[in-house]
Amino acid sequence: MNSSVIEQVDVDEDALVEAALPLLPEIGKLLYAAVARHPGLAGLSLPQIKALGFLHGRDGGTVGELAAGIGVSMPSASELADRLVEAGLVARGANPADRRQVLLRPTPAADQCKAELRALRRAQVRAALARLDPAERPAFVRSLAALVEALRAEPGE
Repeated sequence: MNSSVIEQVDVDEDALVEAALPLLPEIGKLLYAAVARHPGLAGLSLPQIKALGFLHGRDGGTVGELAAGIGVSMPSASELADRLVEAGLVARGANPADRRQVLLRPTPAADQCKAELRALRRAQVRAALARLDPAERPAFVRSLAALVEALRAEPGE
């Protein structure tokens, strides 16, 4: 959608909502496409990438925590973990506090992928900001933050 269409609808909230709706999945697809092309993640599915991101964000966790954290069943989380272990991106180990519990931790290979993906994301955001007028850039970032905050809130809040 070009900016002239957005400018035409900026006074009509319903039109703004309709203009924004197709942009959200497009953003997700474009971000995922860049991640999927990363050589260290080649062949991983979106759920596997999400699982890896979840484990990285917490420095590991159990299969149950993984399932709850990414919204899948325990068998699905276990299968995701198996695939990530096979790919050398996750290691299994016993929980020192409870030997019955198995912990999943990102490996050094996953750490390297995370650093490379962060650099990729940084380059993507830098390129997007470069397309904006310098005066618009802070408003763009504030708008993204407001969108995230609003999406985190319960509907009707």
